Amino acid sequence: MSLLITIAYYVTIYIGIPIYIIGFSGSLLNICILLSKRHNPCTFLLIYSSIVDFFVLNIGLLPRILSVGFNIDPTLYNLMWCKIRTYGLRITTLISLYSVCLMAIERLFVSCRTVRWRQLSNIPFIRWTTIFVTLIIAFEGLPFLILTKIVRSNASSSCTPMYNSIFAKYASFFCIPVLFGILPLGILIAMSILIYYKLHNRTHLRKAQRSLTLIILLRILFILISCGPYTLYFIYSAIVSVIVTTKSAERIATENFILAIVSVFLYITYSSSFYIYYYISLTYRKQLTEIFRYHRRRNAVQPWQVVVTTLPRRNAQNVINNKEEDRQY
Repeated sequence: MSLLITIAYYVTIYIGIPIYIIGFSGSLLNICILLSKRHNPCTFLLIYSSIVDFFVLNIGLLPRILSVGFNIDPTLYNLMWCKIRTYGLRITTLISLYSVCLMAIERLFVSCRTVRWRQLSNIPFIRWTTIFVTLIIAFEGLPFLILTKIVRSNASSSCTPMYNSIFAKYASFFCIPVLFGILPLGILIAMSILIYYKLHNRTHLRKAQRSLTLIILLRILFILISCGPYTLYFIYSAIVSVIVTTKSAERIATENFILAIVSVFLYITYSSSFYIYYYISLTYRKQLTEIFRYHRRRNAVQPWQVVVTTLPRRNAQNVINNKEEDRQY
């Protein structure tokens, strides 16, 4: 049992920290690079998803690392932060997943032959759809904000809404397995198959559109790899809770170990977007290079001779005389 706890500890620290650093820096770079093209529907969704991923990593993975690795967990002492973190993590993880679903649907519209469907890929429609989906997710997650509290026992303390038996059943059988797992993953699988079919039959699509489509397909693949095990665990947990009434201490320890591992790898979904864009898009790599070049030129120290040559001859001579006087002191 202690071996499983040790392994979970090292996985959280030595895999969780690199995932956090990679995702944190990648999300910021995504926002900086893509912001100039925010009027493109797909790019708007990429920016929105990167902003949400930034919050997921900072209210989800970072507190987890601090809690497991450094025994720092403010949620056990501050009820307000306990509620905000639980609610915020719930809605941001869902918003990010469904943002990718919207990207996949938008890519399907672009790849359609029918003009009426292609016209749905426009920035006003995508913006209002994104707002609508965000509001629905925020409303659905309100029980996580209202019911969450700090539950203390002789052995431990936890920040959870699961003390309520009715809500626990709703979360175990619908919220996590269906809303977080089966529904978005099913949408992504269906959209990826349709997009691949459309893309294969429409070789005349512009290179930029094909590049964006490949980016979305690769993001879907990463989501399936990292979110799939997490979803399967909660489907298994829901089934077992009906069949098995009591569990042994070893079984509980094993299940907690599996949950800790899949929870860390889940954050790959929210930290991989920048590297997918960088790998697929040549334009994205050029924009990143231009940003670094711009900051290098901006921070470069200009030589003194340039200032002198731009001045009139009399002013330039005065500057030289003043410099000679300064050297004397």
